[in-house]
Amino acid sequence: MDKKRVGLVTLGVLVVFAVAGGVAWFGPWRDDDGGTTSGRRPGVDEKDPAVEAADAFAAAWQGGTLKQVRFAAGTTSTNVAGSTALIVANLTSGENELPGVEVTAVKRADGDDHRATATATVTWKLDGGLTWSYPTVVPLVEAKGTWLVRWSPAVVEPSLQPDEGLKVARVAATRGQIVDTTGTALVGAQGKVVVGIKKSRTTDPEGLARTVAGLTAQDPNALVAKVAAAGPDQFIEVVTLERADYDKIRAQIQPLPGTVFREESAGSGLPENYARALLGTVGTATPEIVAASKGRVVAGDVTGLKGLQASQDAVLAGTPGVTVQAITTAPGAVPRALKTFPPVPGKNVTVTLDQRVQTVADATLAGTANPSALVAIRISTGDVLAVANGPTGSDAYNRALIGKYPPGSTFKVASTLGLLVNGLTPDTVVDCPATVTVGKVFKNAGGEVLGAVPFRKDFADSCNTAFVGQSSKITADQLSITASLLGYRKLPDLGIPVFGGSVPTTGDATEHAANMIGQGKVEASPFAVALATASVASGSSLQPRLVVDPAKPHAAGAALPADKVAQLRDLMRGVVTDGTGNALLGIPGGDVFGKTGTAEFGTEDPPQTHAWFTGYQGDIAFAVLVEDGGFGGAVAAPLAANFLSALASGT
Repeated sequence: MDKKRVGLVTLGVLVVFAVAGGVAWFGPWRDDDGGTTSGRRPGVDEKDPAVEAADAFAAAWQGGTLKQVRFAAGTTSTNVAGSTALIVANLTSGENELPGVEVTAVKRADGDDHRATATATVTWKLDGGLTWSYPTVVPLVEAKGTWLVRWSPAVVEPSLQPDEGLKVARVAATRGQIVDTTGTALVGAQGKVVVGIKKSRTTDPEGLARTVAGLTAQDPNALVAKVAAAGPDQFIEVVTLERADYDKIRAQIQPLPGTVFREESAGSGLPENYARALLGTVGTATPEIVAASKGRVVAGDVTGLKGLQASQDAVLAGTPGVTVQAITTAPGAVPRALKTFPPVPGKNVTVTLDQRVQTVADATLAGTANPSALVAIRISTGDVLAVANGPTGSDAYNRALIGKYPPGSTFKVASTLGLLVNGLTPDTVVDCPATVTVGKVFKNAGGEVLGAVPFRKDFADSCNTAFVGQSSKITADQLSITASLLGYRKLPDLGIPVFGGSVPTTGDATEHAANMIGQGKVEASPFAVALATASVASGSSLQPRLVVDPAKPHAAGAALPADKVAQLRDLMRGVVTDGTGNALLGIPGGDVFGKTGTAEFGTEDPPQTHAWFTGYQGDIAFAVLVEDGGFGGAVAAPLAANFLSALASGT
């Protein structure tokens, strides 16, 4: 579309050449014997040569073949085709360049059999799914026995003058807000707008700089120099405008190729980093977003770029207002509005985040040395209470929801439920040697050896070799199904992309043994790990919810085997009282049930490890991850203790 704008400068010159003749057609409907019907156009003589000429013009215009049509004296098909293209160059995007044209009537001039007038309906598919239809008049003349169209710009649109073209100006709708269940906005309302230039998006950086300077009352020479010195993809800041001031010039500045914009939200009253990666950001649409939107978003629109702002953009953004204008290249000319489609405000999106829980989760991870994540879920409902990513100031990657990690020993929650269902009990004696071989040698963290002990001790101390030794007691399919019931599965639509985990069933015995301890090919996000723990705590295959949709009642999950789940909860309590999770023993807020995890990754020797802790207290289940953090009990568990202690103290 940018290349079309350049051609508009010559519109006034080229259109002057084309002030005389043309033709129009929507499509002849013929019966089997070659005649024409009149049922679709009552009163129109389908065999009238003037009608046929009008139909032919309509067919050529909507088919893009105006160069193949003869016109009345004074112009040529090439001039008509070129002038028409220039007139509509700024009306639509490339895929909607041609209109639908339907001839509805043809009337001979009174007292002159050599002149006629066709009435036609022209329909344009505008960007954003809008349709603009209007009637136009097509003059026809007979010359040497042939009917021809006498073309002028008014054939394209009846009010157009010879030096005018058509243009669409978009005005953004008021964007909806992301709110919590109390109705409190979690992101500030629209605030200031930073106007910028990106050289790679324009063919005339200097011309654009001067135009933008004029619209924003900046020094044009200074801005030209600033643009010239910048890199091609640099955001060249021009000026920061109050929203009201920006709205006054938006229709003029926003469509200019090369202009970019960044919105600065008004304060929401919440911490600056509040759920940053989850809530996301808003800014000028990228080419990829424009292409994927199928016409909903056009170049220059301000749209959601990341997080919920992006995934819920169709709801939040509303529908931009569109004004079809007649414009001229004359200096200082004011566009004429031909058709206005008012904007439709966006709607609010309600999420289940709890302000206090989210704020504490963000603060818990704010100072971590390595990338980290924390997810909290309400056990009684499945509502997501917090999605935090740390440390503060790091990238806005939402590892809490879409990160893919080996869950390590936190996956033993799923493995244990499967073993309990298959007959194992907490008191079954299960050996915990230094190593065990199932296709390869497996060993314990820190070289631990427990010997022959009750399984509850193996679980509390997270003995890898005990679980590997039990891998033959449960099939890969059983393990995958059990894990899926807890949360390691493709999750229902939560309103934003979430990785629910993967537990393959196609590997050999060695891979199955590794999967038992959350290694092998098992992957999970912190969200999936937290959901699995929440399911154990609730006694059901919990269905999570993040975006509240009143039209979709929240579904209850299938019940898990109550007696086995009760045993598993008891084992998870033992991790805190007598095992690797003792960092959470005695913290305020009540008993904590949990499981540590130390997940190996990479190719180093010894391998690097992610630190995990997952657990629940009261009505809150959670998972904590620290990438490359070391041992779960030493790194992630203390963070979990800080999180729960802060919640209990109200800080």
